[in-house]
Amino acid sequence: MAVKRASKTEIVYRSNINFVAAEKYITRLLLRGMLETVVDEGKSKFQTTPLGIEALSKLTEVQKLVEGT
Repeated sequence: MAVKRASKTEIVYRSNINFVAAEKYITRLLLRGMLETVVDEGKSKFQTTPLGIEALSKLTEVQKLVEGT
């Protein structure tokens, strides 16, 4: 399984939300064990945990059911 690490700035730009909202979501995901902080090339980045990957998979299933795809 490939894992992409991302900085807070990358998360903000890719998700099209502001830094305040990103901080709120990142904090919640960290507290629930769905994200973890890692040091990558001397910089702090975020990485999805196995629990986060499982949650994302389930949310994707629900989205498909709702959209009918």
